Parts: sequence; C-alpha cells; structure tokens
Amino acid sequence: MKSRDDFSKATKKELAERVGHLCSNPECRVLTKGAKTDSNGTVGIGVAAHITAAAIGGPRYDASLTKQQRKSFDNGIWLCQSCARIIDVDVAKYSVSLLKSWRAQAEEFSKTNIGKKIYDEHTVKKEIIKSTIEHISGWSGSSSSDLAIKAIQIKEAELSSLDSRFNVTTNIIDGKVSSLIEPKYHDIELKIAAADKNDDTLYSCLLGLEEEGREFSIDTSKINISGSPLFEQMIARPGGVFQAGAVKQKIQCELYATNNDENLFLASCRAHIYGGTKKTIIEGLALNSFLSFSTEMSDISKSTFSIRTSLWLGKKLSKLPFFPKLIKAIDILSKSGKLKVVHDHPELGEIIIAQTNLSDKGEVFIGQVVSLLKYVHKARIVNNYLNSDLTYQYFNASEEEVKALDELSDLIGSPVIITADQIESNPKLKVLLCEGFCEDESFIGTPNTCIRIYGPGSLKQLFNQAIPEYFIRHQYNNVGVATNEELIENTEVELELQMSDSSQYIKSVTQYK
Repeated sequence: MKSRDDFSKATKKELAERVGHLCSNPECRVLTKGAKTDSNGTVGIGVAAHITAAAIGGPRYDASLTKQQRKSFDNGIWLCQSCARIIDVDVAKYSVSLLKSWRAQAEEFSKTNIGKKIYDEHTVKKEIIKSTIEHISGWSGSSSSDLAIKAIQIKEAELSSLDSRFNVTTNIIDGKVSSLIEPKYHDIELKIAAADKNDDTLYSCLLGLEEEGREFSIDTSKINISGSPLFEQMIARPGGVFQAGAVKQKIQCELYATNNDENLFLASCRAHIYGGTKKTIIEGLALNSFLSFSTEMSDISKSTFSIRTSLWLGKKLSKLPFFPKLIKAIDILSKSGKLKVVHDHPELGEIIIAQTNLSDKGEVFIGQVVSLLKYVHKARIVNNYLNSDLTYQYFNASEEEVKALDELSDLIGSPVIITADQIESNPKLKVLLCEGFCEDESFIGTPNTCIRIYGPGSLKQLFNQAIPEYFIRHQYNNVGVATNEELIENTEVELELQMSDSSQYIKSVTQYK
C-alpha cells in the first residue's frame, strides 16, 4: 500500500462549492450534484482531483511539495468523473498550469454568474433556433438575433476549415440554408461527374458554363464531386441543390449621355464581366441602381438598358437621387442622343462596353426615358411652387393631365406675354357680371382699360396625390371694352375687347384670386 495525501472533507467541499458544483473543464461545465430519483437524497458525479498526484508515481507528481501542500486546496480541482479520468491518462496534454487555469476560470465563472440563468444544452439549442427564426422573419426586434448571426458565423468557419482554398459565406433565405463557395485561387481543380452515366443533364450544364458562363442548378443527388472535402460533405446532404456560375470580375465604368454635339458625364459605376469561350457578358448598375445595363459580346454585340422607378417609390419629389444630373441629360437625349457606358482599359484605352443602339428599340427606350424625366421634372417645379410635399408613386397620366402639367410648369417659369400685333382679331369673352357691377359702368366703351379674368386650374393631382388649388389669370392691358348686350347683375354677357397698338395680353398662374 502506498501512502496518499488525500483531501479532507472540508477541502473537497470548498473545491466543489467554489465552482458551484460544476466541472471545472471549460469545455465541459456539467453539473456534478443533483437530486436522486424517487428519493430525498442526492447523487454526485464530482471528484476533487489532485493537480499534482497524491502519491509517488501518480500523474504530475511533484516531489518538492510537502504533505500539507499536496492535500491543500491549492493542489485541487473539482471535475466530473470523466474529466478526472481524462486528465490523468494524458499528462502531457493536461499540464499543471493548464489545470490551475481551469480552476481559476471555473471560479470566475461561478462568481460572475451568481443570480444568472444557467442554460442546459437543450435550452441553448432551442434559443438558437428561436433567435434564428426571429432573425430570418423579423418577428422580433430584440438583440437575440445576434445569437443567430454568431451561429451562422460558426457554421461558416467550420465549413471553411474543411478546405482552405475556398471562402464560404452562409445565409438563410426563405427558410433554406445557402452557402456561397468562392475559390481563393484560379488553378483549383475538382472532379465532377454525373451520378447516372446515362443522364446528360450535367454535361449540358457544364457546356453552357464553359462556353457562355451560364449559371446552372442541379440536384446534388445527380452528381458526384471529388477533390475537396468541403464539396464532398456539402453534396452528401440529401435534398440539396448545387448551383455554379462563372467567376465575375469587377470593372470601373463611366456613364454618359451623348449626341453628335455634346457629351455629358452622368455617373461613375461598376460592372461585372464574365463569360466563356464563345460569349462574354457585362452587367452593371448606375445612378443608385436606377439604371441597369447588360451587353452580350459574341459574333455581334448587343446592349440592353432598363430603368427601375421602383427605387423612387415613396421618396419626396424634391429629393430624388441624382435627378439634378438627369435633368441635364434631357436636352442631349432629345436631340438624337444615346446613353453609353465606357471603361478605361489600362492598355487598350477607352472602350465602349454598352450603349443604346440607334435601332427601333433603342429609340423607344430613349423616348421613354426622356418622357419620364420631363414629366417628373415639371412635377417637381409644380410641387415646389405650390409648397406641396408630393412623393413619387406609380402613375398613368392622361393626355389632358400632361397638357395641364405642361401649361402650369411653363407659366410658373415665365408668364405668356402677347402684344397687339400678334393678335389677329378682337377677343370676345363670356363673363359673369358680379353684384354691384352696374353701379359703375365707366369702363364700358372707354379705352386703356385693364381687364383681369381668373379661371381655376385644370390640373388636380400628380402621382395620384391631390395638389393645392391654383388659378390661371388672363390679363388684358390697354384695351377698350364694348358689348351689345344689356348689362344685368349676376348674368353672363359677351364682351368684346378692342385692341390698340399699346394693348397687351398676359397669361400667368397664381394661387390666389
């Protein structure tokens, strides 16, 4: 029998209570004491283990210690039975300094968590699932969604560690886990083959990718991939979908509005270029994603442009992004103009990578852009003049509404002034004689009279929103007034305005009569 320097009951109790009866291994932390089933007693799986052995020949034995030091609190650590066994069979891995750091961490853990909830593994998993659902659906505005983000980050790190040649980005979209795998280098080789040699689906997909850079999707059950533990593990999961596409390179571009006489810079933008052996595709967005463009280069080049006014929805007319720049493009595009995107290549110089062709489709698109910009520009003028707070909304303006908007915006900018030599005949006006008119008829038959007539404006709304009332004022200066009808208050009579060389007609807009 070898003598052992065992702990006293008091020391064992102190070791256990100092860590809250939890295993001191930070990777374990199991509870080591609890209630017995169907009994009033307790059951324990905790052990007061020696950091340096209690007897000669034991793990980490230190002959320099005294008997009192060997059985003191400082030489002990509270562990579960499994961890107590592990540290004794692998002494090289579990050193004295490591075990002492475990004990310090465990004591700090118990100290800082007094009064806090201690979650078991089942609860932690449930909380992760709950917070992940909240993060995806937006049901909760709580900060618990951070837990979901951390869980995703942990998953990304685990996948990336399987093959360091790839970057892995994981996300959850519409309840499905999606992992984007991007190569870090250009010369990575993988072997991909059809699971069924008689199925040519994979061959067609790969041919489209090679020749045109065409993206494809295929069920993972239909393919085998070797050469990477990452891909091998990913496609081993049932019910998956494998998607592949060409690597897209970013290039810096500039957008212009141009015609034979002018060239207006509109914005800098970025595009992606990708493709295969038979086709190259360039795609990009400009003007805060308002404009998109795409060019296919093969035997012939074809560019398409589109605009997305959905990005303006709900925004105030006075604060539409890039609009002051777009206004300047209206005149250029209206005069046989076009849009073009150029890239300054370091060796080849300026290259046009996309432009609206002078075809029927190109002309129609430019016409649509010009019409839209003109309408919005005039609506902004009206919005500012009437002190409205209109926002951009989808609209379908009638021909009458467009005419009314044209008239109002033009009058806001400048009244219409017509002199006598521009008027072919004396104007005749139907007017309602107001109450008290007949008490002062002096201007009837007299020259050099000023007549003002106010009519309500015909434009009532813009972008399906009501606008404040306004009036069109018709003013005749230095005219004579004649009539063949009897003057009766509150009746409508026809007046003839007799023009002279000094006569003048002014049409303007006002918010008040």
